[in-house]
Amino acid sequence: MTIRSAEALVSGPPVDYLAVGNPTLDVRPDSSLAVGGSVVYAIIQAARLGLCAAGLGRGCAPELVPVWMPFATEAFLYIQPSADTTRFRNESMDGRRTQWLEKSAGSVSGLDRIPETRVLHLAPVAREIVIEEAVRAKARGLLGLTPQGLIRSWDEHGLVHHQPLEIDGPTAATLDVVVFADYEAPYLKGVAQAVRRAGGIVVVTRGAGGCEVLLATGTQEFPAIETSQLVDDTGAGDVFASALFIALDGGSTVSEAVRFAAAAAALSIEGIGPWAIASREEIDKLAGQDSSLAFP
Repeated sequence: MTIRSAEALVSGPPVDYLAVGNPTLDVRPDSSLAVGGSVVYAIIQAARLGLCAAGLGRGCAPELVPVWMPFATEAFLYIQPSADTTRFRNESMDGRRTQWLEKSAGSVSGLDRIPETRVLHLAPVAREIVIEEAVRAKARGLLGLTPQGLIRSWDEHGLVHHQPLEIDGPTAATLDVVVFADYEAPYLKGVAQAVRRAGGIVVVTRGAGGCEVLLATGTQEFPAIETSQLVDDTGAGDVFASALFIALDGGSTVSEAVRFAAAAAALSIEGIGPWAIASREEIDKLAGQDSSLAFP
């Protein structure tokens, strides 16, 4: 399953889980490049849960092929051509992360033409989708959003900042589940209120502090699942969201789905990057439950 042209998505094999957003090249401390982005982490988790998974985004295929190859037998990656691949550089100091956007692949187009899929995950990293347009490509099952890329802005040097995001009522009504981190919450208050008001589920993750689920009827706190070691927490939120979407669409209750997703996230931080993403059996074992997700 090497990188394919985006046009092949329409005629390709049916997909259970489709994530939309640009894959990234992440600059490591030693200046080497690693494949990343919400799309990549989400579809690898979906694939390791037994689903036919695919990502759709924009990028430079020759740049992506070498870093995607280790995962190319697991999921499909459909790419719209660009001269550049979205590239991020992160620095951590005193527990805080500073992020630079070094390159952008640009916007993903043609979302109204993507084929129907069981779970549709809108997973932007750098404002590459317009949410009002993207929700027209409604999944036949669950439509989930991880909006971190929609609140990012950057200056002329590429230094990333955050800005508030608002959505209208009709857009909110199409979203089944929205997942974001607690540090993003101040910029997503309007989104959370609109989705809750429309009857959707909002999950605010807090790392080792667990998560909070916001519903129209109230809120509920859930603890994190302890892990033996923290090696790399990159992509943990995307893994959590992917596992949560799949569990909810597969018939799990909110409590069951959150615990399953928390176990997936906990396992993902015990290793480096996408290699650490766990299988369904490993997640079930850590979660202490037998998942019966309704997928082939």
